[in-house]
Amino acid sequence: MIVTKLEDLPDEILIEICIYLNGVDVLNAFGQLNSRLEKTIGQFRYDINLQYLTLKQFQRYCFHLLPYNAEYIVKLTLNTWYSPGEISLFYKSIAQYNTLHDFLPSLQQLWLINFSNADVEILPKILFVEKLMIDIDTQTPLLHSSKVLLDRYLFCTPNKIKELRLYGAEDGIELQHDVAIMLCQWLEKLIISVATLDDLILIFRRAPNLNKLHIEVNILSVNLPKQYATVEMMLKHIKDFHLWIKDKRLLIFDDLCNILINMPTIERLSLEIETDDINFSEGYRWKELLSHLPKLSRLDLGLKIWIGWDFVPIDVSPYLETFIENNIDVCCYADSRVLFIDTIPYDFDSVTGIMTSPRASTAKSTNMKLFQQRARKVNTLCFDGRHELTSVNDWLCVINRFPGLQVLDIASINVRDQTECESAENYKQLRLSNLTVLRYIRSTKCKVNIPLFMYLADNHTLAPRLRILTIMYGDLIYLCKRLSIDVCFKQITELCIYSNGADGHIRKEDTELILKFFPNLEHFWLHAQSSRTLNRSVEFIAETLLRSLPKLISLRISCRKDSLRVPSFNDDDTCHSWIKRVCGIDNPEDIHIIVGKKELAVWK
Repeated sequence: MIVTKLEDLPDEILIEICIYLNGVDVLNAFGQLNSRLEKTIGQFRYDINLQYLTLKQFQRYCFHLLPYNAEYIVKLTLNTWYSPGEISLFYKSIAQYNTLHDFLPSLQQLWLINFSNADVEILPKILFVEKLMIDIDTQTPLLHSSKVLLDRYLFCTPNKIKELRLYGAEDGIELQHDVAIMLCQWLEKLIISVATLDDLILIFRRAPNLNKLHIEVNILSVNLPKQYATVEMMLKHIKDFHLWIKDKRLLIFDDLCNILINMPTIERLSLEIETDDINFSEGYRWKELLSHLPKLSRLDLGLKIWIGWDFVPIDVSPYLETFIENNIDVCCYADSRVLFIDTIPYDFDSVTGIMTSPRASTAKSTNMKLFQQRARKVNTLCFDGRHELTSVNDWLCVINRFPGLQVLDIASINVRDQTECESAENYKQLRLSNLTVLRYIRSTKCKVNIPLFMYLADNHTLAPRLRILTIMYGDLIYLCKRLSIDVCFKQITELCIYSNGADGHIRKEDTELILKFFPNLEHFWLHAQSSRTLNRSVEFIAETLLRSLPKLISLRISCRKDSLRVPSFNDDDTCHSWIKRVCGIDNPEDIHIIVGKKELAVWK
């Protein structure tokens, strides 16, 4: 058979082509052409991901393709990180419907990424979705009113939600403790970040039918308890329980025992705990606790125990011995202040993240064979160097154990000066083929160890898919001023820059320096602790980036404190004039722009 046109290809090949595209691209390319292609692409109508679209693509899909495919859509994803204002614009497109279910009758899963104060009005329309995931914008603090509305609609209003993810809010969501308890009878799986232990106990009361609870507790409350735990309110059907404690003063070992022994149905237990209670380091206490969980089939521990106080590294041997004596397989490592205890091997059934230290390069284990097993399904590795002096080898040795990484997050970096990355010679075979995100947050005194940075960020053999870089402003400028003129991070398409007081003022002339080394950016975000450090430059930076980056899709400039000053956006007329001049367009509606006290965002 001679193939002269696309339609001559068999269905199997057409489907293989579609697999390489996302649902939106498939519908754009093959939708509404003929009955045969309509049937062939049917399976690609179910999962619609509106991330990474230009404004024009989003408008076409919302107003043309989405209504045509509305009855088929089962999963829908919106993301304002890459598309500022996308959730709000989507809400306006469905404003005529009482609920989202009226528009998308088959919808079962909705994922709202980078949800912010501007998006709360969509909440009443989404309560009939069975699986709802809301990831909060971590850099724009939620107003108290927004937290109240999230709590009211998701926990205090009748809904059909069976699986809920509510994650990312700064210091967690503080729930309403002064409203009548409404039982969330449908809710079976919950992933949530809450403020205090009071909120954890309130979750027990509100959602008694949970079989999966992954919860992060952020801060120690100094107020009197609002909720008191009793045996009767403990979860009766819980099988999968993950607890992440972020404040080292928040939970002592005895209190953890009181919670867990009253939930004997637990089959999978995962604990990520930061604490100053030395009892967490004693193996016999863990053995006693686990004896009260008869159905437990898997235990994952990631303990950070603050027991050091000087510059002498902690000796892990006596702590490791207590786990050896009680037949619990762990590895131990430490710096001068924190003792780390992880269960081994790093072999998981679903993708997860690991929090570690460069000191894990010298870890001791109860079973070295288990410790050296290849890590499985660890997609995120978060380091905290705590600005203690380390070597390149410390970092690479640990990274080498996790070849499947997609996200590498290294913080508080103090690497001794090396003219060449000598240790990299020992890791020539290291491959991070899935790595797409590098977060390199704060070198000591902003003095980036250039050989280590370049080995990670500009090494196509090591990380061929790397495209996203997050870095501190001071570190970035220090780096750019010392790179040779032939260096160019062409593979980086997304750059996220943070700035606080240690970085000084953000200067206009640094914009050209950044553009020199990052010419292919599609997404740019600059977040300052205070607007005072960037108000003199904000308009210049925005205009320069929009003029100089032909591939740019989204631009965000934001601050945490004070207010941005952008005179060109004081009213609609001056705003439209600025857009026309800078972007070279006749119709300002071709660009979506958000101007607030703390944010300037552009979506092209």
